[in-house]
Amino acid sequence: GVLAQTNGDEYRGHFIDRFIDTVTSPEAGDVVVDWIKVGIEWLVLIAFIVVPLMLIFGGMRGRRYGMAAGGLIAGLAIWWYRTLPKERIASGFTTFTERGETFECKNAIVDSEGELLWCSSGIVSQVRQNTVLDLWNITVGDWVEQTVFWVDNNLRKTLEVIEWPFATLLRLIVDDWLLGMSWLTVCIAVFALGWAVRGFQVGALSFIGLTICALLGEDFWRETALTIGFIGVAVLLCVIVGIPVGVLCGRVDGAWKVVRPVMDAMQVIHSFVYMLPFIFFFGVGFVSATMVTMTFALPPLIRLTNLGIRQVPEDVVEASRAYGAPEWRVLLDVQIPLARPAIMTGLNQTLLLAISMLGVAAIMGAGGLGRLLFQAIANLDVALAGSAGLAFFLVAVVLDRLSQTDADSSNLFSRIAKAWANRRTPEKLLEEAQAAADEKVFKLAEEPETPEESFVPASGKERASIVVTGLGALIMLVSLLLPWTTDAGLVSAYARATDVDLRTENCPGQWIETAALDPLSGAEVGESTCTRDIEWISNSYNGVAASGGSWHGIFLAVAAAVVLWSALATLWRPGAGSGWFSAHGAAVFSIGGLVASFVFLLANPPDNVLVHSTGFGVWVAVIGGLLATVGAIAWLWLAPMTARRPLSANIGWGRLIGAVFAVLLLVMGGYAGWSFDTRTESVIGPELRADLDRIAEEGAVAQREAVEAAAAADAAEAAGDVDLYQEMRRVENDALALAGVRAADIAAKIAEAKRTGDVIHDGFEGSGAGMGIWTLIAGIGALALVFPAIGVFGIDEGLRYRWSALVAGLGLGIAMVALGWVASIVRVADANFVTGVGSVFVMAAGATIFATSRGTLGEFDRNKVYGDIPETDGSA
Repeated sequence: GVLAQTNGDEYRGHFIDRFIDTVTSPEAGDVVVDWIKVGIEWLVLIAFIVVPLMLIFGGMRGRRYGMAAGGLIAGLAIWWYRTLPKERIASGFTTFTERGETFECKNAIVDSEGELLWCSSGIVSQVRQNTVLDLWNITVGDWVEQTVFWVDNNLRKTLEVIEWPFATLLRLIVDDWLLGMSWLTVCIAVFALGWAVRGFQVGALSFIGLTICALLGEDFWRETALTIGFIGVAVLLCVIVGIPVGVLCGRVDGAWKVVRPVMDAMQVIHSFVYMLPFIFFFGVGFVSATMVTMTFALPPLIRLTNLGIRQVPEDVVEASRAYGAPEWRVLLDVQIPLARPAIMTGLNQTLLLAISMLGVAAIMGAGGLGRLLFQAIANLDVALAGSAGLAFFLVAVVLDRLSQTDADSSNLFSRIAKAWANRRTPEKLLEEAQAAADEKVFKLAEEPETPEESFVPASGKERASIVVTGLGALIMLVSLLLPWTTDAGLVSAYARATDVDLRTENCPGQWIETAALDPLSGAEVGESTCTRDIEWISNSYNGVAASGGSWHGIFLAVAAAVVLWSALATLWRPGAGSGWFSAHGAAVFSIGGLVASFVFLLANPPDNVLVHSTGFGVWVAVIGGLLATVGAIAWLWLAPMTARRPLSANIGWGRLIGAVFAVLLLVMGGYAGWSFDTRTESVIGPELRADLDRIAEEGAVAQREAVEAAAAADAAEAAGDVDLYQEMRRVENDALALAGVRAADIAAKIAEAKRTGDVIHDGFEGSGAGMGIWTLIAGIGALALVFPAIGVFGIDEGLRYRWSALVAGLGLGIAMVALGWVASIVRVADANFVTGVGSVFVMAAGATIFATSRGTLGEFDRNKVYGDIPETDGSA
């Protein structure tokens, strides 16, 4: 598109945009909307006429004269209301002249042209006119202003005491701890906290999420730390205040009668209303923003703590009292432990509401990610908005998962929506959680006693396929130690100029200064020449080196490690580990590794790479991936796997739609840019280079003329020739000015080239890596395999499970290709070279394809064999 516009051609947009423009018409949509509007207006008008008539005739026919009279009155009222003249009230005193007499009227009734109808207020008769509203002036704003000024002038010490805990905690937690520690220390601490309170998976995902925030840049990490500290302080203060108040309300009815109206007011009034007094009292910044956030997020914690205390069974409380427990023991040992689910639900809802207030906090002058989003919106900075939005989302997910109760595993958006929808009645959330917990307990109670069980051991054929799979995975791991690129980088050569030629220059003779060999060559001082022909020594780089396979190799190592562990675990203890360390896990990661290594093998180096060869390590990786894939597919078909509960007999059209959407993403990702290069050496083409050389030569000539004129001026000054001296100085100045103009021209042309001449490589073009075409082929193959996986050709659960594993493997491979490209570029990129959104589209497509089969694969476990059924008491 940029090239077409540069050449003066008309650019009609992307083919998807042209298709949408062909099948849609906003102008026709506007016409339809106008028709609908007119139709609704006519329907309302007809209803005003028909409804009273129906009441009259229906009442008369049924001898319900009251209804008929009501219809008649309604009809007359509508007629009167619609036939009133379009009069209005002239507010205040207005001067009129009638019959030559001038007089003033207050709140006179005038017609649409301002002519006096009568000199009377007529407020009651003209109440439907909007101008009557100016006659009233309720000075609520003045009352609030007076109150704020009085508090500010007479309660300064009280305000300082209120401000102290907020300012102290913010300084301690945010400034001294979070901003004073390394980003890695904070990430490790969050990982340990998540592992301790929620499990290893939550801790690991929290670590990854915060690591991504840190990799966005130091500025983003600072704002991320500020956001975490801000929310942490607000929630901590909510806990300090909310839980004791909630306990008090749960134990004392009178306290709840007082607190409940306050809670209603805090939740009904919007934060924009009561944030103004906080700003007036405490100024803008973190302190006032924390106070507003606490005020908004506190009520759910108080309500649910109160509800949890009240829902503790009364017989349990009375039993503890009967055994002589004092009230503080009843509270600490009985009521609070039994109310813990309610308290934790309230804490989570408080956290979600605090997260939702980050935008308001940014408006109030607080820092954090909300400030970056606010800044991006104000400046229309799309790049900043995207990065800040991603960091904002990751922080919200991490904090939500750390505080989430085990009973609720819904996604973040639905949970925030629930928190907002039930912010006045948060006890409904507790009812849902309690119902889920009761159902779980009921199922456990209903489960019959089962006999001794063990997983089905692997058969001989299955063991053979497992050995082949493990051997292929081992070959993939070994391939990472072998050369993947020789003489130049592959992916790294796009992003780093030094990787275009990685050979080592060797002189078999001696290095001699060029000026000594050829005094007329004009060589610079220090420039050397080899006395014999230069020899180039090849250099090779393995699968994990930055100039070799880089992150493509690292992701391949992870996939191969999963496959190898799956094979060893199944040979040792079949079915004992996670389902992903079984047959379908090995198949998914084997196919993913094969796709990733095969696409790397077929990728193109940049056009400016003169000497490049793909190392044999890539071929070994492809062979290992192929061997592991064949063995894993055979293992998948031989493994005795059964679903824990029957799969749906219906065709999974939703999965098909997801796969089709993923293929569309792959098409978009292929046409979109995979890399954007604005480096000076890249944007300056041959024509621009020639133009720059010409301008530089003109500048050099002007510079030489300035030097010669300066020398002539000095000679004229020494000779006492004033006229010649002045003339030479003028020539010198003109030459220097011309040299400066030519230097400015060069800088302007380079800047313009950087602005409009980005070198963009998409996923399909031959001058780029060309990875997009291979991911699209893999995506089309996954789409074809989706049909048997969703039951189009049969509802056999085993076959649907096995085809789903193949689909997931292709999706994982596509995602590995795109993620490896992005990570490898980020690892070595020069300034002004960035990855494009096309690779992000491909990454999302691979994740979507993988997600279409993840649910099905998660339902399957290895078959079990059972011993004797335990004997039961026959009298039961």
